[in-house]
Amino acid sequence: KLINCLIHFYKRDCSGCQIMNGRIVVGGGTGFIGKEVVSLFERLDYEVLVISRKKKAKASENWQVKLEILTDRDEEPLNQNTRSWIDIEEDGLPSGTVAVVNTAGQNVLDPLRRWSPGFKQNVYNSRVNTNHLLAKAIARSKVKPKAFVHMSGVGFYPPGLSVQDENSDGGKHDFLAKLVTDWERAAQLPVSAKNTPNNTCNLHCSA
Repeated sequence: KLINCLIHFYKRDCSGCQIMNGRIVVGGGTGFIGKEVVSLFERLDYEVLVISRKKKAKASENWQVKLEILTDRDEEPLNQNTRSWIDIEEDGLPSGTVAVVNTAGQNVLDPLRRWSPGFKQNVYNSRVNTNHLLAKAIARSKVKPKAFVHMSGVGFYPPGLSVQDENSDGGKHDFLAKLVTDWERAAQLPVSAKNTPNNTCNLHCSA
């Protein structure tokens, strides 16, 4: 489904031109899903740049630093094909980026963590704030990537036996439903950004 999503956008925006491989930026590329995404695109001869974390940032009132997924530049250098979230926030997307995929997110089923207010905040921040950061980076790019793909969740829909689709009501009944609403909203690209393609793909999953 991920590949089909990207191919759909390339065909729509590059009709009549030759599709060439390029650089794909993957947020959370060291995670359970992210590793598979990275491996897939590397097999397809894309250059993959992973946004990863090295350590927890120090406490600050700034929302970026509140994220446990940000890195400290005083730590050892990241690998050549790895950037920190701070790098992306400060420097923007690397040149030649043809697509951005965000798979970042604290595992909601982590057996070693209690479902505490602090843990729920980590679940929220690791999804919503990273989408927001990437959307801003895309909007600032002179040459926009062809697609922005991010995760979402089936928790948007209320439980029950009814068949749900994209037009079904949801997003309000509990924490996870509201999370999905904010998660997707954070990925919306600013209308004021000139030449910004409206190529945002939501991939629903149970995570």
